[in-house]
Amino acid sequence: MCKFYSAIVMKNGDLLHNENLMSHEDLIDLFEIKDSQTNCEKFVRVEFCVGDEKDFADIEKYKLKVDEDVIPKWFEKHREYITSRLKDIVSKRIITTDRKILTGGLYVVKNCVIGKLISATVVYLQGTVQSVREGGTVQYVDSGGTVQYVDSGGTVNGVKKETV
Repeated sequence: MCKFYSAIVMKNGDLLHNENLMSHEDLIDLFEIKDSQTNCEKFVRVEFCVGDEKDFADIEKYKLKVDEDVIPKWFEKHREYITSRLKDIVSKRIITTDRKILTGGLYVVKNCVIGKLISATVVYLQGTVQSVREGGTVQYVDSGGTVQYVDSGGTVNGVKKETV
């Protein structure tokens, strides 16, 4: 299963990603990449993720993981650049201050209050979302996490002894 945050690295060093998608296969479809058994000749699947869910909000704990059986030699010349770019991208997706609204994309929310979550996904919540609606999804609510109201197409998927 793909993890937060997934991307595709092309042989020329281009980083293909989308802030709304966590699946490599969806990224391959979106960018119309020809997928074959010899993928590593032209691209590799990567993930920028943490080892432990408690570290979702700490950008320094994220590591680049190549999600392939074999890491091609060409990838190594891009590793540092890709790691830096993904660190920048993911750090903007980690929300630790109160917001009236979050929309569009994948987020990690910790120690803050989000007023409305609309057409966005909170991958990991250890804070409060007051209203999930109109295509909003909270995938996982952890210690201290609260979802106060779910309406109009909002979804909460996983809860660990917390309040919904």
